[in-house]
Amino acid sequence: MSLHFQVYADFILIKGKPQLVGTSIYSTLSACSSLPFCPIENFNNTISRIFPTLKNAHSYIAFLHGVYPHSPAPPPVLDGGQKDLFSEV
Repeated sequence: MSLHFQVYADFILIKGKPQLVGTSIYSTLSACSSLPFCPIENFNNTISRIFPTLKNAHSYIAFLHGVYPHSPAPPPVLDGGQKDLFSEV
């Protein structure tokens, strides 16, 4: 199995509209997903996608920040506290 990257996007509703409040990224051996899905433990406010490369995961996070430009979400940190997440770009 190859290593993939799972992106979690956390939302809250403000005046009935979703607001991105956080993103996180984790390495995983799970299969990639073409559509976002809701993890069982946080099905009300979190969506997740799994990408084949770190670059694809970064592009998705950049897309989310473009859709929600006033988001208070800080840049994600790769699991384990790694600070230099996107060094390949």
